[in-house]
Amino acid sequence: MRATLKQVSEETGLSIATVSRALRRKNRNYTPNEEKIYASARKLGYPFIGDSNISETSSIALVTEIKEGEFYSSLFYGFYASSKKANSEIVFINAGSEIVNPVSYIISLSKKYSGICLFLPSLKKEYYKDIKEGVGDYPIISLIPGKNIKIDTVSFDSYSGGYMAAKHFQELGYKKTGIITGPKNAVDASFRKNGFIDQINENSDIDLAWTFEGDFTSRSGISAFKDFMEKGLKDIAIFGSNDHMCFGFMKAASENNYQIPNDFIIAGYDNLSFCKSITPELTSVATDFEALGSSAIRTIENMINNKNDIVGQFSMLPVKIKIRKSTDLS
Repeated sequence: MRATLKQVSEETGLSIATVSRALRRKNRNYTPNEEKIYASARKLGYPFIGDSNISETSSIALVTEIKEGEFYSSLFYGFYASSKKANSEIVFINAGSEIVNPVSYIISLSKKYSGICLFLPSLKKEYYKDIKEGVGDYPIISLIPGKNIKIDTVSFDSYSGGYMAAKHFQELGYKKTGIITGPKNAVDASFRKNGFIDQINENSDIDLAWTFEGDFTSRSGISAFKDFMEKGLKDIAIFGSNDHMCFGFMKAASENNYQIPNDFIIAGYDNLSFCKSITPELTSVATDFEALGSSAIRTIENMINNKNDIVGQFSMLPVKIKIRKSTDLS
């Protein structure tokens, strides 16, 4: 078993934060404490930048649950394109449900890479504290908003995205709205839902007439439409918490002779490329995955270079709504 930062810390009598900073610093200061740290790390077999057996190439692991669908391919490409403009290499790592102990697994990755970006929507909130304690001052961030306190976060402003969708419906004069939410344990979905509902609650003449909990797949969009049709709803504005659910909903609606936007209007979230190729084209809240990758990589690089000493920072990237035929009443 490989040594841990805690073991090096205990042997040297120095804090985990001090040990971590020394072992990931490219330019050594050769102070007595740092010499003690380097000697202990070599003795215990803990890898560090500058060790003759370790590459000094800055590599950042994007740890996620790799699933099918354009969302994940867009996420990966955004990070890949951003890495080409930075001084870092991105390594994609699948940490799906088959990982028995995600905390230990993520801590083990900190021994292999210069930094870690976590995009794990199903990771339990309490695990983040354990991960942070396990890696100490190691550069690690989450791409899920509001999921933790001690780990820095870089994410899209999902709340504003939901708010924008409801505002768009209000401006079109709709009195009835509906929402297909994401799963309850998905923090991003909660932010989008809360933004949507808060905007509606600001206007007494708008009613949230229908809700359905989906799971971000097109299949759940089809299930949502079946529920929608059974309730006989029309002349309603629907917000789908992601584009995949909207696609399934619209496909089922078309197969049942519903006309969009005559019978209802619909808007999604993520602005994936297929929004422009389906009929009608889908209005969607646009996210910039390359901007997300760039901001995440920059944050990790600042941590590596000791330019970011504040823990628990939240960086929210702006979103905007792309209006297309699915909400066009002209």
